[in-house]
Amino acid sequence: MIGVTTRGIQYDDAFSILLSGRPLGEIIQGTAADTMPPLYYLLLHFWQFLGTSIAFQRLPGILLSLGIIALTYDMVSRLEGESAAIWTGAILAVSPLQYYHAQDIRMYSLATFFILGWNWMAVQIIQSEKAHWWKWIVLVICGAGALYSHALAGFGLLIPFIYLFIKKNWKRLTSLIAAGIVSLMVFLPWLVYIPGQIAKVQQAFWTPVPGVVEILQSIAMILGDIPVPAWVLGVILFSSIAVAVICIMVFWRSRQNHNSVLYIFLMVIIPPLILLLLSYTMRPVFVPRGFLSAYVAAAALIGMAASRGKGIEKALIAGFVVLSAVCTLPYQINFNGFPRSPFLQASIYLHSEVKDRDIVLHDNKLSFFPFEVYAPDLNSRFLADQPGSPNDTLAQQTRDALGLHPYSDPSTAVQGYPRVFFVVFQQTVTEYETGGGHPVMESLGKLAGKPIVHPFGDLLILEYSFLGGQP
Repeated sequence: MIGVTTRGIQYDDAFSILLSGRPLGEIIQGTAADTMPPLYYLLLHFWQFLGTSIAFQRLPGILLSLGIIALTYDMVSRLEGESAAIWTGAILAVSPLQYYHAQDIRMYSLATFFILGWNWMAVQIIQSEKAHWWKWIVLVICGAGALYSHALAGFGLLIPFIYLFIKKNWKRLTSLIAAGIVSLMVFLPWLVYIPGQIAKVQQAFWTPVPGVVEILQSIAMILGDIPVPAWVLGVILFSSIAVAVICIMVFWRSRQNHNSVLYIFLMVIIPPLILLLLSYTMRPVFVPRGFLSAYVAAAALIGMAASRGKGIEKALIAGFVVLSAVCTLPYQINFNGFPRSPFLQASIYLHSEVKDRDIVLHDNKLSFFPFEVYAPDLNSRFLADQPGSPNDTLAQQTRDALGLHPYSDPSTAVQGYPRVFFVVFQQTVTEYETGGGHPVMESLGKLAGKPIVHPFGDLLILEYSFLGGQP
């Protein structure tokens, strides 16, 4: 809950808030053309009936994250015992990565909760000679819930199949395959949209092919998160590697008792490994938020090692976990740079300055959407992304569902307004400087001269006044 009322939102948060506020049919239309299934948006739609403040809309993610800790605690307790479960719960409770996504107004906590629920129930079914019927129902609900929550969630559901295949438990494997098929049948109504969403995912996930840097960053995020200053990244990377080495030593020493470790290890390694392979064979999709369940399992693996370790090993694990959290969390709580620029402060300023005959023009959707949440009554417009570019991720059907349409021509967007407030990121301005300058700024500058610059962190508001009354 720390910073729940003060931490700023970003484009993705604003997208969720705005789309979830639309009628149900338009939510389906908007998500069908987007990259993610509709379950989170539908749940947030009904949650908004109870309250629409930013803090209140963050509560579902926070509650789901608490549920993730509870499910993981119980699963580890069943596999390894209560001591390992306590260690795991403590590690997750201070995890910067879990904190970050708990307060995201996105589907990541929901998808991770269902993936954990699926594996939690699969462990119970595997351990029991004859599973009760209700456990199979919960398993199917969690499987379908995960598929309806995130486009990449299915990779986190593969673990029990791989585990049972390794163990050659064909009878239980057959039963779980049947449960998986039922989950897919529940997902059938959305399957008609999958081909289009796959094509959209291939365009929208514009991350680079993962190399050494991306892999090291993903390792650092076991105990920390990014973005953080370079020295903090160094601390959490060193801590994560050191803890990994300690875990290997502990598990090697107790290698005769690895049945409980195998399942959790598969949860850690399978989702990121598949996404890594896909990134080299199809399209780069190696994004940590796509395998958050693997990070939860990594905390469980560390908890298991701590419970088995010697006194000095326990102390080192605890020390590295706390050190990483202490170094990372303050930056996360107070972070107000791109993509979480100070949109609220900037929108409050514009709300006090913009008159009836003024227009606010956003360089792109990344700043427009947060402003639309914070100050929806502002006379605001935004420019379209370059068609076919990696940034062109807002489909026409989604724009129609939201009722928000960009302008391709800046001169048309500001026509007839004597004063224009142009909102642009400093990073964008800097990138254009090497090529001769930002084209929109150049165009407005020729008509109105040098603008008045109102900086808000890395967000710039450029005020242009036209002497002739119109641009």
